[in-house]
Amino acid sequence: MPPSEAAYKRTANRCAELAIASPAPSVATALLALALDYMALADRLGRPAVPQEGQHLEEIQEATGFGD
Repeated sequence: MPPSEAAYKRTANRCAELAIASPAPSVATALLALALDYMALADRLGRPAVPQEGQHLEEIQEATGFGD
């Protein structure tokens, strides 16, 4: 089972905490970049799916129930 949005957020927060505590600037920078990547993954999981190119409006409306 793939990680959830909440799991990515927890990992991002932990990376940020470690970055703040790190005395080495290069390590802190790398951890902050990693935290940003995990937050972006969490954001992507939290958004509704975008219809694929070529999918007709009618198909989208039928799937969501807004075509009546």
